[in-house]
Amino acid sequence: MTQLVFCVLCDTVMKTIAVSEKAYTRLASWKTGRDDTFSAVIERLIPPKGTLDAALEAAESLPVLPSKEFESLEKAVNATRKRLRASWK
Repeated sequence: MTQLVFCVLCDTVMKTIAVSEKAYTRLASWKTGRDDTFSAVIERLIPPKGTLDAALEAAESLPVLPSKEFESLEKAVNATRKRLRASWK
């Protein structure tokens, strides 16, 4: 597994973290432009641990899903609900 190392700015202190190439690619895909930093992406997408308000705020900041992706997600959720309901009986 290839690991990429990059620095993240945390309150004016730089921290170096190692992530897999797959994780780096996924994180980079959320950048909105050249001026968007990895720190900004992480802060935008990951709410502080244990805070429902922060989780809801983060969810509201996500981009709107295209209708095909929304329908696919909705089908997957409904299928999972059906499987769970059947297992509860």
